[in-house]
Amino acid sequence: MDFRKADFDKLRELVGKVPWEARLKGKTTEESWKYFKGTLLRAQKQTIPLCRKDRKYGKRPAWLNKEILHDLKIKKESYKKWKLGQLTKEEYRQATRECRGKIRKAKAQNEIKLATGIKGNKKTFYKYIKSKRKTKDRVGPLLSEEGEAVTGNLEMAEMLNDFFVSVFTEKSGGVPNVVNTSRERVSLEDRIHKEQVKNHLGKLDVSKSPGPDEMHPRILKELIEEVSEPLAMIFEKSWQTGEIPEDWKRANIVPIYKKGNKNNPGNYRPVSLTSVPGKIMEQVIKEIVCKHLESNKVIGNSQHGFVKNKSCQTNLIAFFEKITSLVDKGEAVDVIYLDFSKAFDTVSHDILIDKLGKYNLDRATIRWVHNWLDNRSQRVVVNGSKSCWKGITSGVPQGSVLGPVLFNIFINDVDIGIESTLIKFADDTKLGGVATSLEDRDIIQNDLSKLEKWSEVNRMRFNKEKCRVLHLGRNNQFHTYKMGSDCLGRSMAERDLGVIVDHKLNMSQQCDAVAKKANMILGCINRCVVSKTREVILPLYSALVRPQLEYCVQFWAPHFKKDVEKLERVQRRATRMIKGLENMTYEARLHELGLFSLEKRRLRGDMIAVFKYLKGCHKEEGENLFLLVSEDRTRSNGLKVQQGRFRLDIRKKFLTVRVVKYWNKLPREVVESPSLEIFKNRLDRHLSGMV
Repeated sequence: MDFRKADFDKLRELVGKVPWEARLKGKTTEESWKYFKGTLLRAQKQTIPLCRKDRKYGKRPAWLNKEILHDLKIKKESYKKWKLGQLTKEEYRQATRECRGKIRKAKAQNEIKLATGIKGNKKTFYKYIKSKRKTKDRVGPLLSEEGEAVTGNLEMAEMLNDFFVSVFTEKSGGVPNVVNTSRERVSLEDRIHKEQVKNHLGKLDVSKSPGPDEMHPRILKELIEEVSEPLAMIFEKSWQTGEIPEDWKRANIVPIYKKGNKNNPGNYRPVSLTSVPGKIMEQVIKEIVCKHLESNKVIGNSQHGFVKNKSCQTNLIAFFEKITSLVDKGEAVDVIYLDFSKAFDTVSHDILIDKLGKYNLDRATIRWVHNWLDNRSQRVVVNGSKSCWKGITSGVPQGSVLGPVLFNIFINDVDIGIESTLIKFADDTKLGGVATSLEDRDIIQNDLSKLEKWSEVNRMRFNKEKCRVLHLGRNNQFHTYKMGSDCLGRSMAERDLGVIVDHKLNMSQQCDAVAKKANMILGCINRCVVSKTREVILPLYSALVRPQLEYCVQFWAPHFKKDVEKLERVQRRATRMIKGLENMTYEARLHELGLFSLEKRRLRGDMIAVFKYLKGCHKEEGENLFLLVSEDRTRSNGLKVQQGRFRLDIRKKFLTVRVVKYWNKLPREVVESPSLEIFKNRLDRHLSGMV
């Protein structure tokens, strides 16, 4: 759809004049939804034209406006006149220079526009970069079981859909008893209000794609006032009756390449594009479920994925705080990285519904979730070609709002009875423990046997070829562990939630990988972006390059000076790219651009992390990480942390040890900040003398 030519005023008028209450009265949820959808799509067809795509030359670039098209026409005419002798060569060159100058200015303005909006919408910038590449990212070609190459878009879509469906677990007969129980329903504040729906519509990301119902989030956001009332009525009917419109249970599957051979269908992740209004209803249900989970503390502390105030970084710090402490004491430690095979796609619906009942969710919520999961269907879309619809018998949709929450509930009891340290981020699970003696190794082996039994009971499978053991410590015996009858392979380094952890635990491999990737992105920006002004380069560096250097850096901060310098060189290169700053020193460039060195940013990030653990959102976890000093000295900042003992550098450089010296030197005014924002402001003033 061409939103630049859309008549949104007329669209609001057409939708706004519909008497929704009268039209939807007496209708079922499905009938109400179909009436709403039909009305909106008809109005949309009248007011929003489709994009016209020139088959020969493709889509017109964003910088190519009417004025430049006119100048290009003049340039072409000047060339003809020059060839005919009607213009001198100098006159033709002048026309060419003027045209090129205007094109450069238009491209620069377009790049500034892309750069200023990069934080809110990275997709547009990456489309611009892809348009400059000679090779295009496409699915396939795929290889069939017979070894034949499949290249047609429709054939590839059908082949991928067949593969994605093949991993589902079989559906058991009957409805789980818990759906028919008479638990009292929770109050949805009596009914779903128009203002509640307006709030969710206002948060829609207009850059996202629509689902099979073709309702674009841009249109729904433009029509907040007009559509919030009918949607509230439909959502209320769905909640009261448990009836789910068929469109909400359908998904367009976009195959996303992961890694490995592109010819193998197993190397593509199925991401669901579902109905946008359906997602808003999922958000309403999610709020009910999450409120129940939080108030009853259902989800265990070992889960860090899709949980409030937890992240990849809290997962890594919590786990390796124990691991590095054990290694520092001279213990041998084994860490087993576990991999579920198609975890989200193999969640058994009947077992999930049974667990919802065991965790005491109300009957109405369980009924709605059951009906939402039941009789779902999907089709795969490859370059516009769509496969036929196929039924879904298991799993929670990847790309849905409810999916991650339901998965957390399903996997919540996996660590019951486990003696070793087990920690999760959604389905990414790792198990670690002391492996010095035979008895220690037997405990780990028994825990693996319990996990194997859990997977059988819950009808999930471990991908044992991808399960790996990382042996740590000088006196490690490199014991071979088993899951069932299969021996688990050893590993010298593992990618743990995006961070490379090797057997030395010194983070040098991670620093190498991060610097390489950041330099690749920086090189791509340098090649593809015409304008090298600070208005373009600085936002692109801040949004695309620096996050690569700082993702979970409080966990993997560089241990060695060579690694510190390696990361700093990336920022040196980025600041040198900016026009007009090439001949200035690095410190002068940072001052001119208002930037800090990466070393200072890491120190600042360390202090913010400690504040969160001691006084902020991670306070509960902080009690296990830091030990406060009980003293009443006048010069103390009032919240001093005890310095732990250490033998090895891997312990000395770990967050909970390396920050103590700096934290204890902070003035009382900074430490006693009542909120995180105030702490950041006071910390910045305190660190103002550091480059």
